Amino acid sequence: MIWTVIEALTVATVISFVASLQLGPVNMGTIHTALHKNKKAAIIFGLGGSLPELLYCGLAIGSSNFISQYEGLDDYLKYLTVGILLIFGVYLFRQKASTKQNSKLDKQGKELWLGATFGLLNPQLYPYWLFIITFLRSNSILENNTIPAQVAFVVGTALGAFLLQWLVAELTTRNRDFIFKKLTKNYNKVLGGILIAMALIQLVINL
Repeated sequence: MIWTVIEALTVATVISFVASLQLGPVNMGTIHTALHKNKKAAIIFGLGGSLPELLYCGLAIGSSNFISQYEGLDDYLKYLTVGILLIFGVYLFRQKASTKQNSKLDKQGKELWLGATFGLLNPQLYPYWLFIITFLRSNSILENNTIPAQVAFVVGTALGAFLLQWLVAELTTRNRDFIFKKLTKNYNKVLGGILIAMALIQLVINL
């Protein structure tokens, strides 16, 4: 039983970490927070952004046949994600960069809730984890359906995502001066431009 739980936790953590390498609202938000504030704020933001993994993966485990009954739902979720990337990208592109911290943004807990909001605005997590769970079960990798194993797998998805966000916050903070020196006052436009480009590429792929 213990080995099964550890296996489920490890598999989910590794898959979630690798999947989170793809740039998205949470990753860019963590970078943005590290540049505007500090590493601690960025880590808290990343933690908040990782929590929705619990919700979406939990829903995927509890409704493994849902997507197959609604064939077009996956496509709608992809287009919704494109819209979210565009909105956040345009917001960053239009925002003026500043090296000064805004005291209004330093309220305790704000980064956690803001990160969670960004994480929730990634509905593709649901069909993604649904696909991963189905794939793992069909290949006899995740056969144990006991509650402890399922809970461990769900927790692992959030753990893997958080480890990636922690790494992003660490690397961004360490290279903060270099980023400011190279990008001067244009880093918001660079981040925003990347998100907009990602949205457009994903839109073309989904057409």
